[in-house]
Amino acid sequence: MKKFLRAAIVSAIVSAAAIPNSAFAVIAPPAPPPAVISGGGGGAGAGAAATGGFIGIVALLVTYDIIRRTTCSGDFLGLGGPGFTSPITEGMSIIPPQCAPAAKHVRHGKH
Repeated sequence: MKKFLRAAIVSAIVSAAAIPNSAFAVIAPPAPPPAVISGGGGGAGAGAAATGGFIGIVALLVTYDIIRRTTCSGDFLGLGGPGFTSPITEGMSIIPPQCAPAAKHVRHGKH
């Protein structure tokens, strides 16, 4: 038992003397370098393109409706709908169209 106790004390002294050594120091691994983002991603660009396309189509339809309501062009795209397939009334018009009413052709026959 004396031999075991002596070995334990010697190992404790050697361990206490060796642990403060810099060879046993625990160093955290270096942080990884920041990720390089090239091209700016892609999610935001796709959303912006879809939104721009939607706004463009809506602007085209609004412009078509304003042209149709303020001129005598009629429904030249054939979209139909209220005011397109039926005549534009006073309440539907933004500016009263300056179109001359279509003259009816009257056939004059022999009396």
